[in-house]
Amino acid sequence: MVTHSCPFIHRRRVLLLACAMASATLIPAFQTEAAQHFDKVAVFGRAGKKFTNFRPIPQWTRLLKRYRDEERRDARCRGSQRKRCAYSEWKALLDSLRGKDRQQQVVEVNDFANNWRYITDPINWGVEDYWATPGEFFAKAGDCEDYAIVKFVSLRALGFRNEQLRLVAVTDLNLNVGHAVTLVALHGRTLLLDNQIEQVISAKSVHHYKPVYSANEIAWWLYK
Repeated sequence: MVTHSCPFIHRRRVLLLACAMASATLIPAFQTEAAQHFDKVAVFGRAGKKFTNFRPIPQWTRLLKRYRDEERRDARCRGSQRKRCAYSEWKALLDSLRGKDRQQQVVEVNDFANNWRYITDPINWGVEDYWATPGEFFAKAGDCEDYAIVKFVSLRALGFRNEQLRLVAVTDLNLNVGHAVTLVALHGRTLLLDNQIEQVISAKSVHHYKPVYSANEIAWWLYK
């Protein structure tokens, strides 16, 4: 098990998120099985309030836009038949997993991402907090939210619905630091993908994470 921590959650951000609750717009409950699973089952023992106004978490929307731009550049790179593109190994993995069992896809995506080196943002990028796109992560490695982002977008690329996925910012109560993980709703269970835990495990088995907020591409949740 990896023992490093990730300084991901900042008290100022948590206060801003709490203040934003009054102005954010609630979305109606999804009717899909996966959405009902996440709506009915607490995330690390806590129920969240759902919003569609992403202004309180602009780093997430900026990251998704940068990722879409990066995807377009990569498509041109691969289309030109150059010998080496930044995404080549990742795309080869995703292609090899298409059509396979969903559980196997989750496990192999988690293993692939966790194989990259951990490095803090101040050392890697010279700033306190930076959310890396997959291409940036594969080029320079990253910290906890970067692992979580790669896992989230990998599973989306494999056809997992937004309703099945959450990128979750938590407080690690054992270490008293911020951290980020990915949750997947699959076959009636919530699976935890965590760069600090080698295997994919049930989220119910982890009791030292306190969720702060979570998000997918269509909504986000704030936890008290």
